Amino acid sequence: MVALPEAERVPLIEARNISVSKHGRQLFHHFSFTLYEGDKLCLSAPSGRGKTVLLRILAGLDKPDSGELLFKGKAFTSGGRADLHKHLNWLPQRVSLLEDTIRGALLAPFELHANQKLKPTDTTMLEALSKAGLPNSALDQATNSLSGGERQRLTLARALLLKRPLWITDEPTAALDKAHALACAKLLLEQAETLLVVTHDAHLQGEIDRVITLPEPDHINTEERSQ
Repeated sequence: MVALPEAERVPLIEARNISVSKHGRQLFHHFSFTLYEGDKLCLSAPSGRGKTVLLRILAGLDKPDSGELLFKGKAFTSGGRADLHKHLNWLPQRVSLLEDTIRGALLAPFELHANQKLKPTDTTMLEALSKAGLPNSALDQATNSLSGGERQRLTLARALLLKRPLWITDEPTAALDKAHALACAKLLLEQAETLLVVTHDAHLQGEIDRVITLPEPDHINTEERSQ
């Protein structure tokens, strides 16, 4: 894929000089980062360096200690976060399902007024499950019967149904066997118009446009992006 020059692309998420400390340890110091429309990027760093923390901040789920975050030029604190969540599919590594059945888990986002027009039928839900690698699942199957990998694939199916352009995902293939990991990677790359991922999956990293290594916490980041 040939990327457009950044001057011609739309900045979706911008982090400006954010600093974050957890449990008395500094993870980021004046860190700046821009995710452009159409990017497919992987964030890389040693274990414990705050990759998940950063993903949650960029997804508008947590706040930094200082700094500014924007979505399409609008500050998170002035409506940008709400706009972001209308465009975002968030796929965490650890999936917590509050609903009792697969049907309930798939339909949960469509109870919100903004999503009601997209409410899927049983047929489209089964198609999404099949694409996500759960072809033999019944909609009335209990969610507490699912393995960790099956829960990950269920959240992938739900994301497919929401049809949102921006995907932020944390270790999406970590609990999957090789065949399902390859299928998941293919779906992510095909379905996400813009993708930001943390992964140790060598195959998925190899298909991503760019891998960005997070700076050490005692360095001020001025964000260098390869062309």
